Order: sequence, then C-alpha cells, then structure tokens
Amino acid sequence: MASDKIKHGRSKLISNYGGVGSIIETQDCSVIVETFDNWRYGTLQNKLSSYIIKDDRLLNRLKARFPKLRHIVRIPTEENSFFDQLMPTASYFPKWFYCPRCNRFEELSNWFKKWPKEKKYFNPPKCWNIDCKEQILEQVRFVMTCKEGHIEDIPWRHWNKRLPSDQTNINEEDENEDNAKNDRPKGPQLNLSETCCLKQDLRYEISRENTELSGIWIKCVNCGNAQSLKGIFDYEKKCNGKKYWIGQAEGNFVDEFCNSIPFQKIPQIQVKVKTSNSVYYANILSSIYIPEMQNPITTETRIIIDNYLEKNTYSKDQIAEIIRDGHNIPIDVVKAYLETGDPSFISEEAFREVEYSYFLKGEQPENNQLKFRRILCADSIIGFSDLVKIEKLKKITVQTSFTRQEPIDTDSILQEESRYEYNVKRQSVSKNNFETKLLPGIESFGEAILFVLDKTTLANWELQNDIIERTKTIKTNAENSTWHYHKIIARTLSPRKILIHTLSHLVIRELQYVCGYPVSSMQERLYVSDSMNGFLISAFDGTDGYLGGLSNLCNDLEELNKIIQSAINRAKNCSSDPICLESSGQGVSQLNLAACHSCTLTPDITCELSNLFLDRKLVVDNNYGFFKAI
Repeated sequence: MASDKIKHGRSKLISNYGGVGSIIETQDCSVIVETFDNWRYGTLQNKLSSYIIKDDRLLNRLKARFPKLRHIVRIPTEENSFFDQLMPTASYFPKWFYCPRCNRFEELSNWFKKWPKEKKYFNPPKCWNIDCKEQILEQVRFVMTCKEGHIEDIPWRHWNKRLPSDQTNINEEDENEDNAKNDRPKGPQLNLSETCCLKQDLRYEISRENTELSGIWIKCVNCGNAQSLKGIFDYEKKCNGKKYWIGQAEGNFVDEFCNSIPFQKIPQIQVKVKTSNSVYYANILSSIYIPEMQNPITTETRIIIDNYLEKNTYSKDQIAEIIRDGHNIPIDVVKAYLETGDPSFISEEAFREVEYSYFLKGEQPENNQLKFRRILCADSIIGFSDLVKIEKLKKITVQTSFTRQEPIDTDSILQEESRYEYNVKRQSVSKNNFETKLLPGIESFGEAILFVLDKTTLANWELQNDIIERTKTIKTNAENSTWHYHKIIARTLSPRKILIHTLSHLVIRELQYVCGYPVSSMQERLYVSDSMNGFLISAFDGTDGYLGGLSNLCNDLEELNKIIQSAINRAKNCSSDPICLESSGQGVSQLNLAACHSCTLTPDITCELSNLFLDRKLVVDNNYGFFKAI
C-alpha cells in the first residue's frame, strides 16, 4: 500500500522524541515517519531556496559527519505544502490490525485486499465484514526493536505455532526449575517455518475478566489452535533488518542484513510497547544563530552555485568568477562558501562556548537579527554576576540520525566510527545515509534570558567536601547504570553542572507563574565548563505565541531577584520530604538525589538531560547549599 501524506505539527517531526523513523500516534492509527527524501524536496529545483535555513556555523559543524551536506532545509508547514506539493510521508505501523467487533486479526495488506473495490475510502483502515459496518480497525500495541536501529512486527502468523520445547504456559514454579535445569530461553518459542494450518484465520481475543497479557489470545478459528500473549516481552528471534522509514522499493519495504543474534544474555532485538520511549531516540543538534558568523550569500544564489557544482563543468575558481561577475559578490566570499575541505570535529562544549562568549562580549548586530543586551547584576541578584536580556533570538534545530533502545550523548552524534563507543547504531534520516546533501531542520524565533553565576563564588563553593561527595554519589550511580549514555555523561559530571542544571529547573518552574508561558513552552540550554557557568532559559513561538513576557523581566532587577529568591525558597520544601530530601538516589538509574516531580522535574521537552543529574540540596542546603545565605 502506498505511503500516505500526514497532517502534522512541526514539533512532532523534529524533537527529542519524534522525527524520521519515529512512530507518531494520530487520531486513528499510529504511523512511522518516512525519510525526508520522500517528502519531494527533490522536485522543488530552484524553489528549494525558499526552504533553506541559513546557519553556516551549524552547517560547517555538521560537515564533519556529512561531508557532502549543502543545506539545512525547513520542515514544510501545511500552508506551503499546498502550493509546493511538499509533505512529510508516513506509512501505517505496526502493520497488524484487528477488528474490535469480529476480532479478525490480519496484516494491513490483507485487510486492504479484501476491502470492496467499489468503496473508495479505506483510510483509516476499516473492517470489510458487512456485519461490522465499516468498523475502524485497532492496531496491535507491540513492536520489536533492534540495537542496529531496525524495527519490525512480531511474527503473528506463527504465534500459535509453538516448538515442542516451548513451555510458556507451565506453572511459574515449574518454569523456574526447568530454566535452571536446561538453561533455555524463557520466552515463547515459535516455529517460524510453519503456520498453525494451511487455511489460517486468526482472531485477536481480549478477555474482559483477565487484564494481564495472559488474557489476550491469538486464536485460529479454522484449526482451533490458540496461544496467549503471556511472556511476550521475553520473546527472542533474529532481526530481519527492516527499515520501514525508508519506504518501499519494488513493492517491498526496505531491509538490510542485521548482525543480531538471538538468545544472548542481553537480547539484541526486544519486544516493546509501540509508545515506549525506548522505541526511538532522535539525535538532535541545535544552534543559536549568530549573524556575524554567517556567509552573506543569499539562498537564491546558493542554489545557482549548487547547480554549477552539479554540472561538474567548471572549477570552483571559475564558479567564483562567474558569480562575482553575474551577482556582484566578492570572489573570497564565494570561495568561502564553496570551501568544504575536511572539517574537523567540533565538540558540543566548544560549539556552545562561542555562543556564551558572544552574548557576554559581543555587540548588538546592526541588522537586529539578534537583539540582546548584557546587564551587570552582581549588586542586585545574589549569586549571579551577569544577565543577558535577549529580546530576539533564533534557534536552528537539525535531526541527523536516530537510535533505538538507548540514547547517545550529543558529542557522539557526529563522531566518526572509530571513536564511537555505543552498541546501538546511528540510523541516518536519509536514504543516502551520511552522504546526503540535505538535512531537515526547524527555525524557531523567540526570546530568552541568559543567567550567569558569579564565577568566584562558584569556584569556592565547589571545593567543599560535602559537595564533592554528593557529586560522587551520582557519578557512581551513573557508572553502574546499564546505559552507556549515563557512563559517558558521568565523565564530565561536576558539582557546577549539577548545580546549574538544578537551578535552571527551579527557575523555570517559578517563571511559569510570572512570564506568561507554561513550563512546557520554555527550554533550557546549559553553558557549563571550566570557562562557562550559566544557563539560558528561552521561549519560542508556537501554540503559546511569542509574548515578550520572559525577556522583559530583566527590566526590573529588584523584581527578578524576588522571583529567583522565591524559586529557591520554594525548593526548600517538597511534598515528598523527608524522603525526597534525604534520598541517596531516585529516578532512572538513581541519577537524581533530592529531586522529584513535586519539587524539581520539568516536562521532558524542557530539559536537555532527560530530567537526570539533579539535586536541590546543592542549591538550598543550610550547610553547603550555593544559596544558603538566602
């Protein structure tokens, strides 16, 4: 069945939890977003210039991993999609559906084949049985994901055809004894070479009395063979290498060879609920737009230069002369754009240091593409030395790839294979893998405040033994985590990073009462290193608008000081105290200390570190807290 165009919000197509290869829940069914190569950017030709996002600083960084990359292109909106026939595409996934009325259970392609041809509308998928009166079908809730980034359906055709060694339905006590004796896999063991009968007719039956997985049965009404979903999360098989996000080639969905081996100690391919966070992790890079670091060549001229490069008729020097003569652009400017070279890897810390230094030392640009003002506040706000009021801010967000089962840290997104440490594979968002010439992005406009802590006070504070010991507790918990992502973050974890991250959360939670934005509309951006000690809180245009209420708080430092004091005082008490306050580890892998939903956590879309590495005692403790004077 051909892929369908989907209506969408841009935030779902590029975020920490959505993008190419992700499963998006729609009103009727869930779909898997296909590679942006299928969105018809290739048909735009010269009109592509209207979709180019200019950020040469970010573009040059991306070229370390994408050497042929020419442009970051804007995700289309509903309005321009209509005129340019540009639209994200997706296909239904999982592929297996059942009818809530007759319980018939089949793959989508079979439902479509049996749908009466005289009835045009099959979307959303409906039951062809006359008695069901075009009942909208339900999707099965389970998928299988692989460390290589693949995703596929459970082999439902074989679910009720078990091997003689299968013992899924024996009593638990007997099962434990048998596992100890035979050391066999404890999940269901399917015979993948046969089905239950030649005229298989499956039903998906859900018990009203038994709400557990053992109350859901896959039954064949032809032969009577039936098996429940008991033990489904322990099921193992070899991965088929399915890449449904690439779309179809010659009528079949694309796949590739996968190295997964079943029945390992840690399974390579695992059964997941389709809405589980571990099904998809987007590898996102973002950049604050700095006007002085951009090449002045317009997007229209860039397309003209690209066309010359595609023809491969002229050398780069000749192209530079042609553009100079035809468009009055200096040769050195054209050559700077043409120069691809072999860009070196730029770490996230180094990339952000440029932004941090620019806001504290740079001048307001004349073209007002970025509008900011530095404010000295050491005498007005305790613990802080500077504020930067940013009235106009542009942020570019790009999706480069994604992983399944485990996220990766930001620096690993662009690392070459020889330095890449994870077992999970980065799957590209393009058919052309890392040879793509385009990457999808979002350009967001908004406002922000950069808070900078007093450097001397911070340096003295982080030398205290109590502070060092609490940081060691979180680092130890991270090193003992089953996720390599946590271990890598632990390498650079410092007292100031935990403090600044926690303080960012506390201030965001307080600002929601005074700035006009809900917490979910604000985002943090941490600037932490030996030379950086600040955090940016921003709000961008969207469903809540661009109100101006955030940056304008800098107009009254006395009032802003009260807001910060209120945030700190509020953090002294939590409805879960003393359990939360005295915790030795809570949250995922126990990576938070005194921090929970009642006092410190924010929506995941707001936080850069997945609501981890937080401890409000470092902020408010009466003995060693950074703000103990308050």
